[in-house]
Amino acid sequence: MSVRALFDTAVDQLGGVDGLYNVGADASADVLGRDGDLLDMDPAVWRRTLEVNLIGFALTCRAALPLLLEQGRGAIVNTSSASAHVGDHQRAAYQTSKAGINALTRHVASRWGKQGIRCNCVSPGVVMTESAEKMALTPQALEFARMTIPSPRFGRPGDLAGAVAFLLSDDGEWINGQVWSINGGALLRE
Repeated sequence: MSVRALFDTAVDQLGGVDGLYNVGADASADVLGRDGDLLDMDPAVWRRTLEVNLIGFALTCRAALPLLLEQGRGAIVNTSSASAHVGDHQRAAYQTSKAGINALTRHVASRWGKQGIRCNCVSPGVVMTESAEKMALTPQALEFARMTIPSPRFGRPGDLAGAVAFLLSDDGEWINGQVWSINGGALLRE
C-alpha cells in the first residue's frame, strides 16, 4: 500500500514522523463536476469522493498514529471545508465527506489525546489555489462568494499554511479536537 510506503520512507530517510498534514480532494470535473444534489446522486461519484476525501485521510491517520504513539506525542492536522458547516444545494457528496473529516478529527483527538496525540482541523472557505482557478467558476459564482465574506479578497494557500504550521508546532500543544474556520469571516460563528 502506498500510504504505508510513504511513512516507511519518512522513517528511513528522516528518522521518524512528528506530524501529519492531510489535505486533498478529488476536484476533477469527472467527480466534483458531477456531484449534484441527492436526487441526482451518482453512486460512483459518492464512492470516489468518500474514498479520496475521507477514507484517504483515515488511512494516513491510521498509518501515522503508531509512529506518533511510539514517541508519546505528535500532531495531525486535517483539512475540511466550509461546506461541511453550511447547506449547499449541490455537491452533496463533497460536503458530506468534509463533515466526516471533522468527525474523524474529533475521534482521533478524543481517543488518543491522553497519549500525547493532538488532532485538529482547518476548514477553509474559498481559497484560490491553482486547481480552484482551473475549475473556472462562473463570474456569478465568484461574485456570490465575494458577497459572503467580510474580507476584501479570497483566501490564498499561505493563509492556511500559517495556521497549519501553528497547529503542528509545540506552540499549539494545548489545542486538540478543534475545527478552525479559516474563511475570511464567511462563517461568523462560535
